[in-house]
Amino acid sequence: MVFLYRGVAWQALWQSAIALTVPIWDIVTMAVTLLEAQDLVALLHRGTLASEPWGDFLSALRRRMGADRALIFLASTNGAELSRIEPGSPAALQVEDIAVLTSRHSPVRPKRVFAGPDLEDVPALPQLRTSLGVSHLRLLRVDESGGASALLVIGKNGEDFAAADVSLLANLADHLEIALRTWAALEQERMRAGISGEAIRRLNFGWFLLDRSGVIVDCSAEAEALLHERRAVSRTPRGLLLPDRREAQGALRRYLERLGRGEMASRAVHLSDEPWLDMLLTPRGGGAQMVAAYVHGEAPTSAERSAQLMQLFGLNAKEAQLALLISRGVTINEAAGQLGLTRESTRLYSKRLYAKTGTRGQADLVRLILASVVALS
Repeated sequence: MVFLYRGVAWQALWQSAIALTVPIWDIVTMAVTLLEAQDLVALLHRGTLASEPWGDFLSALRRRMGADRALIFLASTNGAELSRIEPGSPAALQVEDIAVLTSRHSPVRPKRVFAGPDLEDVPALPQLRTSLGVSHLRLLRVDESGGASALLVIGKNGEDFAAADVSLLANLADHLEIALRTWAALEQERMRAGISGEAIRRLNFGWFLLDRSGVIVDCSAEAEALLHERRAVSRTPRGLLLPDRREAQGALRRYLERLGRGEMASRAVHLSDEPWLDMLLTPRGGGAQMVAAYVHGEAPTSAERSAQLMQLFGLNAKEAQLALLISRGVTINEAAGQLGLTRESTRLYSKRLYAKTGTRGQADLVRLILASVVALS
């Protein structure tokens, strides 16, 4: 009969002790170490999702080993950033060249537990011991294929760490490596999501979901910001989407009326000139019970856009202002009035503009501007 307690086969350990003439106390210590490792492993893997990665794990490990300090140095995938994770965060460490212990050429070889005397020739180690205010150190480093590294450091005063402590750290090495790999993958996804979100924000793209009466049922964060800042649209006390421009109000009302009569076409509505904002209305859901209102336009002011066009294409101020107006569908004659120029002067500016941008007319210029990074500014 095998006696199991929390996954440990005690009879198997007992028989091993008899066969190998291993002292019973050592076998008990091994079993206890396995039990403790299970608890720490759970904390270690849960720690990849925590706001302070592995904070609970480090606290538990410090208590288990009777240590005074337990921390992790975490090197980013490109090695450019080195952060320290330590629950409670005592005073900042002043250790020169600590990155040498986490680099790919570190004397701390991966998945091996090192004691302080093993690395006395490494200048950073005595500094680390002094900064931590401890007499004894144990170090464990793991890497992941993307380039990230984690250096687990345990320090204590008084008696040195026991053999069971070193065994416990060795048992955690594989799990720490897996946790690091998981953390690195999550960080990469967070970075991708952040970049995608920033691109959407810069495109000033958002959406509203309306019912057939025009009441806002749901909206994106970007659209909510438009409402909060009252940029071109607002929400009535009844929850209706209300454009600022009378023409846009009428266009939205007429669209909802046609939708009620069964028409299923989409409709573009101009919301604002400064900043430039447009809205696309399109039916959604079975029987067109809902309307998706996609809002897109420019976040920065015309002055900011003009400055960016000047930088990108080497334009002067008037040329940049004209380019911006043309990209918004304004004709040369209309632009002359808005810029306070004669038609002849505006046409002259347009020729210079086409020459500097290498375009062959208004349509070509619009395509160039919309395809440039100015559209993301």
